[in-house]
Amino acid sequence: MSRPPAESAPSAVEPRWVTLAGRAATAIGCATVLAMALWGHPVGDYHAESDFYGGYAAGARLIQHGHIEPGRYPVVGPLYEFALALFAFPSRDLFLAAKLLSALAACATLALWFVLLRRAAGATAALWGVALLAANLVFFRYGYSASTDMLALFLSSAALFALVAARGSRAPLFAGALAALAALTRYSAVVLLPAGLVAIALRPREGVSRARQIAWFVAGFVVVAGPWIVLASAAGHVPGAPLLQFFSFYANPSSDRSVQDLGAATPDSLRAYRSLGDLLRHDPASLLRGVLRNIPEHLALDARNLIGWPIAILAVLGIPVALLSRAGRALAPVWLAGALQFLALAPVFPSERYALPLVPVELSLAALALAWPRAWVGAVAGVLAVGYSVRASTQYQLAIYSQLPTEVVSAGRALAHAAEPASRVLSRKGHIGYYSGVPVVALSRLATLAELGDYARANRADFLYYSWYEAQLRPEFAYLLDTTSAVPGLSVVHATERKPSVLYRIGPDFGAGPAWSRDEFERQLHLARALVDVLPAAQGVAHRVTLAVDALERDRPDVALALVEDALRARDDHALAWEVKGHALERLGRLEPAIQAYRRSVALEPANTETQVWLGWALMKHGEDTEAARVWTPTITRTMNVPALRAMESLFRKLGNSAEAEAARAEASRLEPGVPKH
Repeated sequence: MSRPPAESAPSAVEPRWVTLAGRAATAIGCATVLAMALWGHPVGDYHAESDFYGGYAAGARLIQHGHIEPGRYPVVGPLYEFALALFAFPSRDLFLAAKLLSALAACATLALWFVLLRRAAGATAALWGVALLAANLVFFRYGYSASTDMLALFLSSAALFALVAARGSRAPLFAGALAALAALTRYSAVVLLPAGLVAIALRPREGVSRARQIAWFVAGFVVVAGPWIVLASAAGHVPGAPLLQFFSFYANPSSDRSVQDLGAATPDSLRAYRSLGDLLRHDPASLLRGVLRNIPEHLALDARNLIGWPIAILAVLGIPVALLSRAGRALAPVWLAGALQFLALAPVFPSERYALPLVPVELSLAALALAWPRAWVGAVAGVLAVGYSVRASTQYQLAIYSQLPTEVVSAGRALAHAAEPASRVLSRKGHIGYYSGVPVVALSRLATLAELGDYARANRADFLYYSWYEAQLRPEFAYLLDTTSAVPGLSVVHATERKPSVLYRIGPDFGAGPAWSRDEFERQLHLARALVDVLPAAQGVAHRVTLAVDALERDRPDVALALVEDALRARDDHALAWEVKGHALERLGRLEPAIQAYRRSVALEPANTETQVWLGWALMKHGEDTEAARVWTPTITRTMNVPALRAMESLFRKLGNSAEAEAARAEASRLEPGVPKH
C-alpha cells in the first residue's frame, strides 16, 4: 500500500485543540448553510436559480417517470437532474430538495478540504482554510442555492482529494471517476481531466509507475463519462458542443450577449455567434488579446468580489510559503488544477459563479500564509480574516435576500386557483409556473402591445404575469405594473405592492391600445406609477416628479411635496423637481421656501422662461414688487402666459415702468386670440 505525496505534514507537532477547532469550524459552517437552506431561502433568485425553475425541476420529474432526453443537456450534464430526482423522491418539494442537495454538498466539500489540508499542510492550515471557506460569500451563497454549482464543486473537490490525499494505489482510478462525475454535472469541469494527467505526470505517487497511474486515471474517467458521451452523441447531442459552437457568446463581456430577449431574432443571433474553431482559424490575434486582457481583470474580480482584498493579500503571501515548504509541494496538484481552471475561464466574461471552483484553491494559499508565522500572529490574522469574510458574506446574503422574488409564491397560488387544466401563462421566468403548476410561455422581446397580443394568442396563453423584474427587462410594457392602466383585454387576478407584480387574465381584446396611450402625459403617468418603486432612487427621479405634477393637478400639494423631496434627495440638480416643489410650497402657503425652490430651478435651467414667470408671481405675492419686476422683465417677449403678461403690465405701471408695461400689454394682446388662459 503506497502513501500519497500529500502525507508529508509539517514537522512541528500541533496542539490537539487546533484539529478540534477545525472540526468545529466545519460543523458550524455546515449547520449554518443547512439552516439557510431550510429556513432562510424561501424562493430562488432570478439569476442562477432560474435554471432550476425553467429546466432542472421539470427534468428531475421526467427522470422520476423514467424519461431521459439527451437533448436537454447541451451545456450542463445530466448528473444534477439525476441527483435531484433521487433526492426528491421522499418529498414533492423539489425546491427544498434542491436546496438540501446543495447544502449537503457544501458540508461534504468543507469536510473534504479540512481533511485534505490537514494531511497536506497540517491542522493549523486546515483550520484557517475551512474557516475561510465556510465564511466565503460566494461559497455560502451557492451552498443553499438550487443550482448545479455546489454539487459540481463537491465532486471536483473529491477528485482533487483522491489525487492528493487519498491512500491506496488505485486512488487515481477514483480520482478519474470523480472528475468524470464533476464533468457530467457541469461540462466545464472537464478541465479536471488534463489537470489530473499533468499532476500525475509531474508528481506521481510513490510505489506505482507513472504510466499505470495515468492509465488508472483515464480509465476511471472513461468508465463513468463514456456511456453518457456515447448515448448523447448517438442521439445527435455531443455533450458540451454548444460551449465551443457558440464560444463568442461566452467571450462577450457585454450584457447584450443574451439572446433570450430577442424574440424572433434569436435564431439569427445564434447563427451570428462564432465557434472557438472559427476564432482560432480566422481571428486568433483577437482571441489572444481578449485572453491577455481578461487575465488581470479576472484576478482583480477574484480579489475584489470572490474572496475579498484582505484574503487575496494573504493568498499572495502564501505563494512563497507554498514554493518553499513541503506542504506546498504536496498541494501542487491542487494549484495546478486551479491554474488550469483559471486559464479555461480567461476567454470567458467574468463571473463570480463561474469562478466558484477557484475559491477553495485560492483560500488554501491564504491558509498556508496564516499557518506559517508564530501561533499568536497567525491566530490574530486568521480571526480578523474570518471576521472580514463573515461580515462581507452577511451583507451579500442580505442583498441577495432583498432581491428574491418572494411575491411570485402568492401569485403562483392565485394562478393555480384561477387556471383551467389547459391554461398557459406568459412570463419572463419560469418561477410562476413552478408555484402554480401552469406551463409557462416565455415572454419574448416584442415592440408593441399589438405584437404582444398576437404572441399571446399564437401561444394560447390565458394569463400574463408581469413583475418588477419584467419591468427591468421588458420596460416597454412597464405600465402593466399599474393596475389603474386599464389595458383592453386584461383583467387583474392578483397583485402585490411591496415587490410589485400583477397577474392578469388575458381576454380576446388583448393587444388593442388603451385610450390614454395617445396622451403623452398620461403615458408618462402610468409608467411613473409602475416604475417609481421598481427603479433605484436615482433612476426614478423623473417618475416621482411626474407623480408630483399629477398630485398638484388633483389638488394634493402635500403629496406632491413629499414626492419631489424624495426625488431631490436622490438628485438635487433636477430643475423640474425644484419647480414643482415651488408650486407645492406655494399652494401650501409657504411663500418664502417656494421662492427659494423657484430660484434654484431657474439657476439650474436659466432658459426656462415659465419657471421665471412663476418665480415672479411668488415674489409679487410676497410683496417683493421690485424683485418680481426684475425677474419678469426678460420674460415679456418669451412667455405665452397671457394672465402673467396682464399681471406684469399692472405691476410695471404700478412701479412707473411704462415701457415694460406697454411691452407686456402689446404681447398679451398679440397672444390672446386663441391662446388658452394658464
